[in-house]
Amino acid sequence: MIKIIVDSQYHRDQFDDWLAGGKVEYKDKIYYWAAQNNNYGFGWEIEPITEENWRDVTKEEFDQITKFVKECLYEHRTEYNI
Repeated sequence: MIKIIVDSQYHRDQFDDWLAGGKVEYKDKIYYWAAQNNNYGFGWEIEPITEENWRDVTKEEFDQITKFVKECLYEHRTEYNI
């Protein structure tokens, strides 16, 4: 099971972009992420916070997790259980 929590999401008027952050509960561990959407058509860019905590997540798992985080952000959800 994957649980995605969006702790914050806000628009910065001076830069006309969106910032978000939160955590993922996966395999009994907690992973933190940050995201930015610059409104230029690239969509949300998700980055891990404290990358060493993400070492035991494979590239495929990370891609799947970021896909779910993006869905959560686009749907303006604060919590998402998969």
